[in-house]
Amino acid sequence: MNALHRLAVLVDSCLLPSVSGEGERLPDWILRGLERGTPGAAVHARGPAARAASDALRAALPDALTGHPGPHRPGGGSAAAAELVAAGANLHLAVRPGVRADATRVFVTDLQTHGVAAALGPFTGSGSLRPFAEGAAAGVRAISVGHSPVPGEDGVPATLSGPAITGILRGELGYGGVVVSDTLDAPAIVDGYGVPGAAVLAWIAGVDLVRLGPASGAGVRDAIHAAAARAVADGDLPVARLEESAERVARLRRWASEPRMPAAERAAASREG
Repeated sequence: MNALHRLAVLVDSCLLPSVSGEGERLPDWILRGLERGTPGAAVHARGPAARAASDALRAALPDALTGHPGPHRPGGGSAAAAELVAAGANLHLAVRPGVRADATRVFVTDLQTHGVAAALGPFTGSGSLRPFAEGAAAGVRAISVGHSPVPGEDGVPATLSGPAITGILRGELGYGGVVVSDTLDAPAIVDGYGVPGAAVLAWIAGVDLVRLGPASGAGVRDAIHAAAARAVADGDLPVARLEESAERVARLRRWASEPRMPAAERAAASREG
């Protein structure tokens, strides 16, 4: 595999596009991406449309990450997992930090016990870090980083902030899982950096999996590839940084594709057997 092809595979491995659930098949550019290393997609749909999109993803890539901005706290992590599993999802993209002590740990643990990976966020690098410390201690599989400006960084959003991601999240909190960006279609990102430039800056800052919004298509993906190639050639984006991210994403994908049965259900099945 030559260097340019290797770089293209790494970039695809660190992108999470979005699908709307409209129509019976995935867009061609997403299908091509899945063949070249894209780990899955975020599904922006509800009900039967969400299930159809998830099924289409799995038909193209059986171990695909299928993300969904699932339900929040009412009903707890077990109820959220049941709803997401019914929609064909294995990644909850909108786990909000709990206000009460230990609430985040309980929700994340319940959710992930049922085989749905949690993406806890948005992490902003400021405010209370307790829920993220709880999540990290509970083995949360992903933490999403928001676009709020980081104090003292001249308006730089957390998604693009090395001090917030590498310094606080990785360093102070000791988090070792996947860092996911919020979707890069927010006006502050588009107007200030452009999606391709923001994707590169996010990877440099320590993001592993860059999320594209539902409006992003093949043109945006191609522009991100071109921007990443320029950044690597200029020495701004080390290939090793992308390799590190691709490995973390691959571990998340393997975890999310493994069937799980909660301890209580395993005990019941054992008694019945």
